[in-house]
Amino acid sequence: MLRAMFVPGLRTTLPAFIALAGLLGSCKPSPSPAIDASDAMADAAPHVDASVTETPDAAPSPVETAARGKSLYDTYCGFCHGASGQGYKADQAPALANDDLLTVATDEYLRETIMKGRPGTTMSAWSVARGGPLAPPDAAAIVTYLRTWQKRPSAPPDARVVSGNAAAAGGTYTGLCANCHGVRGRNGKYNALANHELLTAASDGFLAITIEHGRAGTPMAAFGGKLSKTQIDDLVALLRSWKIPPEELPDLPPKAGSLASIVVNPKGPQPALEEAASFIKVDAVKHELDRGASMILIDARPPSDYARMHIAGAISVPFYQTADYAKQLPRDRYILTYCACPHAESGQVRDALRKLGYPRVAVIDEGLLVWRDRGYAVRGGAKP
Repeated sequence: MLRAMFVPGLRTTLPAFIALAGLLGSCKPSPSPAIDASDAMADAAPHVDASVTETPDAAPSPVETAARGKSLYDTYCGFCHGASGQGYKADQAPALANDDLLTVATDEYLRETIMKGRPGTTMSAWSVARGGPLAPPDAAAIVTYLRTWQKRPSAPPDARVVSGNAAAAGGTYTGLCANCHGVRGRNGKYNALANHELLTAASDGFLAITIEHGRAGTPMAAFGGKLSKTQIDDLVALLRSWKIPPEELPDLPPKAGSLASIVVNPKGPQPALEEAASFIKVDAVKHELDRGASMILIDARPPSDYARMHIAGAISVPFYQTADYAKQLPRDRYILTYCACPHAESGQVRDALRKLGYPRVAVIDEGLLVWRDRGYAVRGGAKP
């Protein structure tokens, strides 16, 4: 059920907003008639029936856009960020229904995050340009839906440029931040800070306000009472020092209908894995591969994630297009799906294939990152 949408100076529910939008939409000023020779000519011109004149489709109302955004959010976002934006449903994805975020994040910041993701993390790039399913209007619709969760007026941070001392912030970061965000902003439990797309989209003011006020109701504490403005500025400068160049966009894997090298060990025996299992441990999968067992490995993430890193031998089958790719998948092989969440996307592929009649489909339980950390074979690129 859609909640109240925040509009400056107006607080109303979305159903009521529909009626209001219709009322406002009908209040168009009528143009003042201009009297010149063309009016007389128009009077003499043949009559054209306005009922058959083609008119462009009306732009969707904010409520219609929010409704479409909800549908897109439910498909591509909710399984990690939570159905109501509460966050932390999978892979520590942050809360989105949080005023400490929504009041300082501009629409552009949110759109860019959706479209470009956070490379090297489990936050995928969802734009068509990066192999995903979303066009710019789709991302904008999701942002409109996110705004329905906002309760306080927006207060975007100022455009100040922080001139802090990065070297002075090392001890502060180690003591207050590294436990959650990782050493040098990498490989932490929560948001990766040393990320090009984050540091490009976030202004100095955004970073400073987030450090100062935190995110209420989440693990992100407010440090304004512990740190001085100088210390916060130093932390922002430290984060800026970690900004890395943007990575080149990788070649993307084949689309539905163009898969190749689908089966790993095509002439090998069937794997000694429980046929009805929903989850299989990574070590058991590796053991069967090492003995030459035949199987299909499916990476369920969006294509750009696959191209960046995937299990050697796996094919790309994005979870939102399973039925399209399934037409090429043989039914006589054991199929193992995986993602990095570690189940949110791969579980959807497993369930979809089972509904399509595939008898032996399971999820690699601990997911891609544990596979990699075990030292098992991974690779990048467009091919298995």
